[in-house]
Amino acid sequence: MSAHNDESGGWMVWDNAYELGIPTVDEQHRHLVCLCNNFRSELMNHSSREGGGWQTALSEALRETVQYTKNHFSTEEKLMQASGYPGYEYHKRCHQEFVDTITQILESFQVATMQTAFEFSSYLKEWVLTHIAYEDRQFQGHILEYCKQKSCSST
Repeated sequence: MSAHNDESGGWMVWDNAYELGIPTVDEQHRHLVCLCNNFRSELMNHSSREGGGWQTALSEALRETVQYTKNHFSTEEKLMQASGYPGYEYHKRCHQEFVDTITQILESFQVATMQTAFEFSSYLKEWVLTHIAYEDRQFQGHILEYCKQKSCSST
């Protein structure tokens, strides 16, 4: 496994095996890993402190992750639509289910416990890496072929 320095947080490590060869998508995936590491780091920093207020700091990190994820999904969905990817509807549904889940968690984060926050960070890590490694791999060839034919920059 080879990690990029900017994505290594000791928790989620970017592996070049996750790269799809679609520059914009790969860059966004690496940034998602970085955001997940930032969230986990905030969680670790606040877990050792006494008192409240940790939910506010963590919800800000989570809110940034949610917003970036929505923007990233939009990029992928535009590429899938432009290329006529036949699995578009299914993939978009996977994205929407994830957005619904993290939005619901974000809305109730002010009353989260430290344990549920750690559980969520593990869920986030698992979902992001599994989605990149499996679900996004499904459209990879289709979009790369489309971009080769259209001489697009994969953005």
